[in-house]
Amino acid sequence: MSTQAEARSHRVLSYLDWSSPLDALRRLTLFRQVSSHTKVSREKLNRLYDLAHQIDRESVPGAIVECGVFKGGAAALLAHSSPAREVYLFDSFEGLPPPGANDGQQARDAYQEGWCAGTETEVREVFERLHVLGPRVHFVKGWFQDTFPTSTVGPVALLHVDADWYDSVRLCLERFWDDVAPGGFVVFDDYARWEGCTRAVDEFLAARALGPLQPTGSAGHFMRKEAGPVDRSP
Repeated sequence: MSTQAEARSHRVLSYLDWSSPLDALRRLTLFRQVSSHTKVSREKLNRLYDLAHQIDRESVPGAIVECGVFKGGAAALLAHSSPAREVYLFDSFEGLPPPGANDGQQARDAYQEGWCAGTETEVREVFERLHVLGPRVHFVKGWFQDTFPTSTVGPVALLHVDADWYDSVRLCLERFWDDVAPGGFVVFDDYARWEGCTRAVDEFLAARALGPLQPTGSAGHFMRKEAGPVDRSP
């Protein structure tokens, strides 16, 4: 086996539970189906899969909300993993806005207009591929500051924040945290990746006396809204 192939094999073994081979293969098939429509790593997709199943297993009430949809791969996986929930997709479908003053030089150097742009057509394609496109899926097109104030979602069981920059992440938390149901999850794709996201989350948690995040290495960061003693294992 080549070094590259060994590295790929190690990555697979590191995030999938091969004591349940049928489940592991089912997950791999699902991740391959959405891979062309997401930049979220398979380790993070695996975490989203687990959390979506957990909210169903524990009957946490509410919708799935994704802020920052790109081409829809991660959102389609969530919709597939929790098949009876409303799914709200918030995105400009024009790419990321420019980074702001709190995002750091790395973000400003990396940014290009239209970066991470996906289209509604591309999102619908991957939802159709997984047979999860229907009336429970709601597209909310526009910049967060314009769409959040006029959107009615209700309770939220799982909030996936994939918004990169400080201002966008703060908007997501300020808008949806109070709607997250007890026992619900908030997942951050870009925490510890982009300075602005990390700062926005840390400041929000400090201001609300919340936390801590659950760091899971390459599987990302998330937190659970407390409702007394909870099982933190997804």
